Amino acid sequence: MSKSKFNEDFFARVREMESYTVEQLEEMILNHWKDSSESVDEVVESYLSVRKRKLNATFEWTSENVEKLLNLNQKLIDCFEKLRDEALPLIKTLRRRINEKDVFLHDVNMDARVTPYILMPDEDGKLSEPENGIELILTESLNKHCDLYVWFIFDEENAAEMIYLNKEQNWNIEPHFEGKFDNHFISQAIHDLYDHTHWSFPDMLRINHLWTELQIVHQHFENV
Repeated sequence: MSKSKFNEDFFARVREMESYTVEQLEEMILNHWKDSSESVDEVVESYLSVRKRKLNATFEWTSENVEKLLNLNQKLIDCFEKLRDEALPLIKTLRRRINEKDVFLHDVNMDARVTPYILMPDEDGKLSEPENGIELILTESLNKHCDLYVWFIFDEENAAEMIYLNKEQNWNIEPHFEGKFDNHFISQAIHDLYDHTHWSFPDMLRINHLWTELQIVHQHFENV
Protein backbone atom coordinates (compact mmCIF):
# COMPACT_ATOMS: atom_id res chain seq x y z
CA MET A 1 0.00 0.00 0.00
CA SER A 2 1.34 3.43 -0.94
CA LYS A 3 1.90 6.04 1.74
CA SER A 4 -0.79 8.31 0.30
CA LYS A 5 -3.31 5.44 0.25
CA PHE A 6 -2.44 4.57 3.85
CA ASN A 7 -2.97 8.19 4.91
CA GLU A 8 -6.31 8.33 3.11
CA ASP A 9 -7.49 5.16 4.86
CA PHE A 10 -6.22 6.39 8.22
CA PHE A 11 -8.01 9.74 8.03
CA ALA A 12 -11.16 8.02 6.78
CA ARG A 13 -11.13 5.81 9.89
CA VAL A 14 -10.57 8.85 12.09
CA ARG A 15 -13.52 10.67 10.51
CA GLU A 16 -15.66 7.57 11.00
CA MET A 17 -14.71 7.30 14.67
CA GLU A 18 -15.46 10.99 15.23
CA SER A 19 -19.01 10.43 14.01
CA TYR A 20 -19.77 7.96 16.81
CA THR A 21 -21.28 8.86 20.18
CA VAL A 22 -19.37 8.09 23.38
CA GLU A 23 -21.74 5.19 24.03
CA GLN A 24 -21.12 3.76 20.56
CA LEU A 25 -17.36 4.14 20.98
CA GLU A 26 -17.47 2.30 24.30
CA GLU A 27 -19.46 -0.54 22.77
CA MET A 28 -16.92 -0.84 19.96
CA ILE A 29 -14.05 -0.70 22.43
CA LEU A 30 -15.54 -3.51 24.50
CA ASN A 31 -16.29 -5.66 21.45
CA HIS A 32 -12.79 -5.28 20.04
CA TRP A 33 -11.29 -5.85 23.50
CA LYS A 34 -13.00 -9.24 23.67
CA ASP A 35 -11.98 -10.12 20.10
CA SER A 36 -8.33 -9.20 20.68
CA SER A 37 -7.70 -11.49 23.67
CA GLU A 38 -8.36 -8.59 26.06
CA SER A 39 -5.35 -6.54 25.05
CA VAL A 40 -5.06 -2.77 24.70
CA ASP A 41 -3.95 -2.73 21.06
CA GLU A 42 -3.77 0.15 18.58
CA VAL A 43 -7.43 -0.13 17.65
CA VAL A 44 -8.58 0.07 21.28
CA GLU A 45 -6.24 2.99 21.87
CA SER A 46 -7.58 4.85 18.83
CA TYR A 47 -11.15 4.50 20.08
CA LEU A 48 -10.11 5.48 23.61
CA SER A 49 -8.39 8.59 22.29
CA VAL A 50 -11.49 9.73 20.43
CA ARG A 51 -13.67 8.91 23.43
CA LYS A 52 -11.45 11.03 25.68
CA ARG A 53 -11.57 13.96 23.30
CA LYS A 54 -15.37 13.83 23.06
CA LEU A 55 -15.85 13.61 26.83
CA ASN A 56 -13.45 16.46 27.51
CA ALA A 57 -15.13 18.62 24.86
CA THR A 58 -18.41 18.63 26.79
CA PHE A 59 -16.86 18.69 30.27
CA GLU A 60 -17.41 21.77 32.43
CA TRP A 61 -15.38 22.98 35.37
CA THR A 62 -18.26 23.49 37.76
CA SER A 63 -17.45 24.32 41.37
CA GLU A 64 -18.23 20.70 42.26
CA ASN A 65 -15.83 19.35 39.62
CA VAL A 66 -13.12 21.78 40.74
CA GLU A 67 -13.44 20.47 44.30
CA LYS A 68 -13.37 16.85 43.12
CA LEU A 69 -10.13 17.38 41.21
CA LEU A 70 -8.54 19.23 44.13
CA ASN A 71 -9.51 16.34 46.41
CA LEU A 72 -7.98 13.79 44.03
CA ASN A 73 -4.88 15.96 43.70
CA GLN A 74 -4.42 16.08 47.48
CA LYS A 75 -5.04 12.35 47.90
CA LEU A 76 -2.33 11.61 45.33
CA ILE A 77 0.08 13.97 47.07
CA ASP A 78 -0.73 12.30 50.40
CA CYS A 79 0.08 8.88 48.94
CA PHE A 80 3.45 9.99 47.63
CA GLU A 81 4.30 11.76 50.87
CA LYS A 82 3.56 8.54 52.76
CA LEU A 83 5.70 6.58 50.29
CA ARG A 84 8.57 9.00 50.83
CA ASP A 85 8.23 8.86 54.61
CA GLU A 86 8.09 5.07 54.52
CA ALA A 87 11.12 4.83 52.23
CA LEU A 88 13.50 7.25 53.98
CA PRO A 89 14.20 5.24 57.16
CA LEU A 90 14.40 2.02 55.15
CA ILE A 91 16.94 3.59 52.80
CA LYS A 92 19.01 4.75 55.75
CA THR A 93 19.01 1.31 57.37
CA LEU A 94 19.71 -0.61 54.18
CA ARG A 95 22.43 1.80 53.07
CA ARG A 96 24.17 1.34 56.42
CA ARG A 97 24.07 -2.45 56.06
CA ILE A 98 25.62 -2.23 52.59
CA ASN A 99 28.35 0.18 53.78
CA GLU A 100 29.15 -2.12 56.69
CA LYS A 101 29.66 -5.06 54.29
CA ASP A 102 26.58 -6.97 55.36
CA VAL A 103 26.97 -10.73 54.92
CA PHE A 104 23.93 -10.86 52.63
CA LEU A 105 22.92 -7.40 51.42
CA HIS A 106 24.96 -6.15 48.45
CA ASP A 107 22.42 -3.95 46.71
CA VAL A 108 18.77 -2.95 46.78
CA ASN A 109 16.10 -2.10 44.25
CA MET A 110 13.33 0.04 45.67
CA ASP A 111 10.40 1.31 43.67
CA ALA A 112 6.94 2.63 44.35
CA ARG A 113 3.72 3.19 42.50
CA VAL A 114 0.25 4.58 43.02
CA THR A 115 -2.49 3.00 40.91
CA PRO A 116 -5.88 4.73 40.63
CA TYR A 117 -9.03 2.65 40.27
CA ILE A 118 -12.68 3.21 39.57
CA LEU A 119 -14.09 0.54 41.85
CA MET A 120 -17.54 -0.76 40.93
CA PRO A 121 -20.25 -2.23 43.19
CA ASP A 122 -20.68 -6.00 42.96
CA GLU A 123 -23.94 -7.89 43.39
CA ASP A 124 -23.81 -7.29 47.14
CA GLY A 125 -23.08 -3.60 46.72
CA LYS A 126 -19.45 -3.98 47.82
CA LEU A 127 -16.92 -1.96 45.83
CA SER A 128 -14.34 -4.07 44.01
CA GLU A 129 -12.01 -3.94 41.02
CA PRO A 130 -13.96 -4.03 37.75
CA GLU A 131 -13.87 -7.34 35.92
CA ASN A 132 -15.28 -5.94 32.69
CA GLY A 133 -16.55 -2.71 31.19
CA ILE A 134 -14.82 0.49 30.19
CA GLU A 135 -13.44 0.92 33.73
CA LEU A 136 -11.33 -2.22 33.40
CA ILE A 137 -10.00 -1.17 29.99
CA LEU A 138 -9.10 2.28 31.30
CA THR A 139 -7.09 0.65 34.11
CA GLU A 140 -5.34 -1.69 31.67
CA SER A 141 -4.47 1.22 29.37
CA LEU A 142 -3.10 3.16 32.36
CA ASN A 143 -0.86 0.27 33.36
CA LYS A 144 0.45 0.12 29.80
CA HIS A 145 1.27 3.80 29.39
CA CYS A 146 1.48 5.70 32.62
CA ASP A 147 2.11 4.06 35.94
CA LEU A 148 2.43 6.71 38.62
CA TYR A 149 5.75 5.10 39.36
CA VAL A 150 8.89 6.09 41.26
CA TRP A 151 12.20 4.29 41.11
CA PHE A 152 14.19 5.38 44.16
CA ILE A 153 17.79 6.27 43.52
CA PHE A 154 19.28 4.72 46.60
CA ASP A 155 19.99 7.74 48.75
CA GLU A 156 17.94 9.89 51.10
CA GLU A 157 18.20 13.13 49.14
CA ASN A 158 16.68 11.79 45.92
CA ALA A 159 14.01 9.87 47.77
CA ALA A 160 12.94 13.09 49.48
CA GLU A 161 12.75 14.97 46.18
CA MET A 162 10.63 12.62 44.09
CA ILE A 163 9.04 14.23 41.04
CA TYR A 164 5.48 13.80 42.32
CA LEU A 165 6.23 16.05 45.30
CA ASN A 166 8.09 18.76 43.40
CA LYS A 167 6.33 22.01 44.39
CA GLU A 168 8.42 23.98 41.90
CA GLN A 169 6.53 22.35 39.01
CA ASN A 170 2.92 23.51 39.24
CA TRP A 171 0.65 22.16 36.51
CA ASN A 172 -2.15 24.65 37.23
CA ILE A 173 -0.98 26.60 34.16
CA GLU A 174 -2.43 24.09 31.70
CA PRO A 175 -5.00 25.62 29.30
CA HIS A 176 -7.34 22.65 29.98
CA PHE A 177 -7.99 24.11 33.42
CA GLU A 178 -9.33 27.41 32.08
CA GLY A 179 -7.78 29.36 34.95
CA LYS A 180 -9.87 27.53 37.57
CA PHE A 181 -6.78 26.44 39.55
CA ASP A 182 -4.64 29.58 39.37
CA ASN A 183 -4.45 29.75 43.18
CA HIS A 184 -3.80 26.05 43.70
CA PHE A 185 -0.94 23.60 43.33
CA ILE A 186 -1.64 20.88 40.75
CA SER A 187 0.74 17.94 41.03
CA GLN A 188 2.72 15.99 38.48
CA ALA A 189 0.45 13.00 39.13
CA ILE A 190 -2.63 14.90 37.93
CA HIS A 191 -0.69 16.07 34.87
CA ASP A 192 0.38 12.50 34.07
CA LEU A 193 -3.19 11.24 34.33
CA TYR A 194 -4.79 13.80 32.03
CA ASP A 195 -1.93 14.34 29.61
CA HIS A 196 -0.28 10.91 29.28
CA THR A 197 -3.27 8.56 29.34
CA HIS A 198 -6.62 7.92 27.69
CA TRP A 199 -8.48 8.98 30.83
CA SER A 200 -10.83 11.91 30.35
CA PHE A 201 -11.57 14.46 33.07
CA PRO A 202 -14.93 12.75 33.80
CA ASP A 203 -13.03 9.44 34.21
CA MET A 204 -10.52 11.02 36.58
CA LEU A 205 -13.26 12.45 38.76
CA ARG A 206 -14.74 8.96 39.14
CA ILE A 207 -11.54 7.62 40.75
CA ASN A 208 -12.52 6.32 44.17
CA HIS A 209 -9.54 4.21 45.20
CA LEU A 210 -5.75 4.62 45.19
CA TRP A 211 -3.55 1.56 45.61
CA THR A 212 -0.09 2.49 46.91
CA GLU A 213 2.83 0.06 46.84
CA LEU A 214 6.44 0.20 47.97
CA GLN A 215 8.49 -2.75 46.74
CA ILE A 216 11.99 -3.60 47.97
CA VAL A 217 14.27 -6.24 46.47
CA HIS A 218 17.27 -7.25 48.57
CA GLN A 219 20.11 -8.44 46.36
CA HIS A 220 23.09 -10.71 47.06
CA PHE A 221 25.71 -11.68 44.49
CA GLU A 222 28.18 -14.60 44.43
CA ASN A 223 30.85 -15.49 41.92
CA VAL A 224 31.07 -19.18 41.00
